[in-house]
Amino acid sequence: MTCPKCGNENVKRFGYYGRRKIQRYRCRQCRATFNVAPPSPLGTHYTSPEVAARIVAMMMEGVSVRAIARLLDVDKNTILSLLLTIGEKCQTLLDSRIRNVRPRYVQLDETWNFVHTKEKHLNDGDPTEWGDTYTWLALDSETKLMISYLVGKRDAASAHTFIRDFNSRVLGRCQVTSDGFRSYVPAMEEYFGADVDFAQLVKIYGKPDNAGPDWYGSGKVIKTVPTTVTGDPDPKRISTSHVVRVNLTVRMQLRRSTRATNGFSKKLRHLKAAVALFIAWYNFVRVHSSLRVTPAMEAGLSNHIWTVGELIAAT
Repeated sequence: MTCPKCGNENVKRFGYYGRRKIQRYRCRQCRATFNVAPPSPLGTHYTSPEVAARIVAMMMEGVSVRAIARLLDVDKNTILSLLLTIGEKCQTLLDSRIRNVRPRYVQLDETWNFVHTKEKHLNDGDPTEWGDTYTWLALDSETKLMISYLVGKRDAASAHTFIRDFNSRVLGRCQVTSDGFRSYVPAMEEYFGADVDFAQLVKIYGKPDNAGPDWYGSGKVIKTVPTTVTGDPDPKRISTSHVVRVNLTVRMQLRRSTRATNGFSKKLRHLKAAVALFIAWYNFVRVHSSLRVTPAMEAGLSNHIWTVGELIAAT
């Protein structure tokens, strides 16, 4: 051990400090005190990596923030602070690892959420981040890998941002199917041009015959219209069934995405962090029931099933 002030190697232990009991030292020559703190995957957080892993595991199994706080005796604000830190790390992980993917069939869809207040209840002067928010997903239909995602509004600007990110992560020609949202067409044209087989599956909904005046729901799909937009897509693979099923997984596993719940996001940054954490957990940690491996392993981006601790320590 060397004193960082005078360079003398004649030092002695001088107690501990902090909740993590970090060893402190004192130089026998200049009397300066210093420490050599072990690197922590959580930065300046006092929470141990083991407790953080339990928090993440519970959060990814649909447990609410307040319930985790009660079960683990951890302050709610600590959990939300950890969410932001780990969510940022997961975004960095996804940006570095989910690259040069060669899918054959990709499905696109958007899942509705809201931040703080539903769109119809907004008032003049409310922050622009409040209201309806959508999670855009690009799913490899065969490996079940979530290639790209975006948290934003359902508009043309978000469509272009989403498709640009998706395009930056894939190589080669693939077949892409989306729903009937019109903004996909110019976005795909701008970033893929003619180097893609793109089709849209337009769904026509109808209200059930027995629906009352207070009926709640999106309606029953009474007809689907596959429409070729670019290239020569295989008609048998024009489908969004897999990504719609993943939307259900998102709603079941991520509490703030569950419908008719009070666990919704109060701030946009927490929703973005939670979605980044979920995408990383889904790709690298969660074993897919039909594949029996993680999507990242199936796609050749990983050679083993990650633990939650590995996910936290990554990057």
